[in-house]
Amino acid sequence: MTKTGSKITLFQNIQKGDEIMPRWTYKTNIIDLDQVIPPDKVQCDLSGDCIVTDLQGGGLPHFKEVLDKEGEGEWELVQCQYHGGKLLCIWKKEIKEAFAS
Repeated sequence: MTKTGSKITLFQNIQKGDEIMPRWTYKTNIIDLDQVIPPDKVQCDLSGDCIVTDLQGGGLPHFKEVLDKEGEGEWELVQCQYHGGKLLCIWKKEIKEAFAS
């Protein structure tokens, strides 16, 4: 299961020399890790660092579907972080529309 979280849009143009830096909109998704990786394949230490072992098949097709779906919408994955049995994924997308200032 994938849940869409909040979405934040930054509207400020930043000028760097003669070029205007791109503007971005951001969103988050929460992915149920149990659908991607069997729980017994994730090993975390007390500091919260986790490793995944033996991913032969598993739920990787589901995770690939999430990546492909977001990519089709021109969303770029910034980072995924494990938290409480879920993956919190942060995405960004360039704002291409022109805004009057």
